[in-house]
Amino acid sequence: MNVRTSCKAWYRYPMMWLVIAPPVGSVIAGIITMVLILAHPDPDVRTPHPMLPVLHGSTANSVVPPAD
Repeated sequence: MNVRTSCKAWYRYPMMWLVIAPPVGSVIAGIITMVLILAHPDPDVRTPHPMLPVLHGSTANSVVPPAD
C-alpha cells in the first residue's frame, strides 16, 4: 500500500491563523491604546497636594464622612 502524506508549511493551515490571530490582535490593540494614551493625556487628572490628607480604604468611598 502506497500512502502519500503531504506536508505543508505551518502558515498554509487556516486553523493556525485562527490560533495566532487573537493574541496578535490583542498586542496590536494594546500598542495602539498606549500610543493614544501617551499622545493625548487627560489634562483633568491631577496628583493630590502633598499637604492635604489622603483617604484610603473604605472611608474614601463612604457616603457618611469619617468621624474626627
